[in-house]
Amino acid sequence: MKVLSTGNFKPYWKSMLLAGGITAWSLPAWNFFVNPYQIFKPTLLGERYTASTTNERYLKTDFLLKTADKNLLAMPETILAKINADKPGMEIRNSANRQLPNAFIVGSSIMGMIAPDILDRHFAGQHFYNLAFLAAKPDEILLTLQALRRGGVSIKTLIYGLEPIAFTDVNTYGPAHKLHPEAIRQNKTRMVFDYFFAPSLQDGLSHVLNVMRGIPSVRYDIEWTGSYALLRYEQEIQADHLVYMRKHFPENEKLFIAPPFLSSRFADLDALIQWTKAEHIETHVYLNPLHPYVADSYGAERLADFKRKVSDLIGQTLSDCTNLLNDEQVNTKFYDYKHFRPSESSKVIACGLGV
Repeated sequence: MKVLSTGNFKPYWKSMLLAGGITAWSLPAWNFFVNPYQIFKPTLLGERYTASTTNERYLKTDFLLKTADKNLLAMPETILAKINADKPGMEIRNSANRQLPNAFIVGSSIMGMIAPDILDRHFAGQHFYNLAFLAAKPDEILLTLQALRRGGVSIKTLIYGLEPIAFTDVNTYGPAHKLHPEAIRQNKTRMVFDYFFAPSLQDGLSHVLNVMRGIPSVRYDIEWTGSYALLRYEQEIQADHLVYMRKHFPENEKLFIAPPFLSSRFADLDALIQWTKAEHIETHVYLNPLHPYVADSYGAERLADFKRKVSDLIGQTLSDCTNLLNDEQVNTKFYDYKHFRPSESSKVIACGLGV
């Protein structure tokens, strides 16, 4: 057998090295340009903060830490204009009536659509920011608040709407749900590096398809109120409310049986409550409205047990708004089986605060 010459190997290895290099850099290039978690800026695909996989945990915490460090919201408009011109995508806004946040809405995505100004009207001298996260758990909320406190963010008041789903959810979540490095004591450079090489094909394709559809499914107001809006749901409702209702509230929907409560979640809630007491933070906890379908999946006995456990932990009267929206028009008050519509927020907050 004739042995191949050394010269014949050179093109082969060059091709292999080139292919390896392209493969190695294709993932970070994809993550940077598609930017499914909105970590990198400026955004090159679609509008800023409109990816359904936007990492609220990272971005909200990062924004609040930066505003506390630089007092950006209190800067004159002329200085803000220069900052916005130098750093596209930052989109810092100012208003004579807007001050640095010193109070926060926390909880899961159910709380995420509540406008902070609803709370501002109930608490004189407080300026709320919506710090709710998709599928937020009590331990994540505690770690985030501790990071903000260390970073100089003032925290005077918390509003925490609870639902049993957060205490039974065992799903594991990926890069879209990773906490800010200050919250988990991780090097920020290392975290950014991790996002360059995050396995994001599915999340990235979802964002690409979202952009191609024209109107975003969601928009996060990270650098102002913290709330988010479900734009496509609203568009579908305006186009044909009846079709929307049939799609999201189908007749004869099979009832699912909710999984058991996780004792560790109640321990985490206790740790959060004890920390707020030690830090002298005024904290209001209440039970969010549930769609009857979700309430039935847990059952009256389990919901009563959930209420009792939470009441024991917070050590105060617990406002129970579970059935607040349950009437013959209940489906018009929810986007789906989990999320009530923003139009109900004022009513829910009034119930939660007992006013």
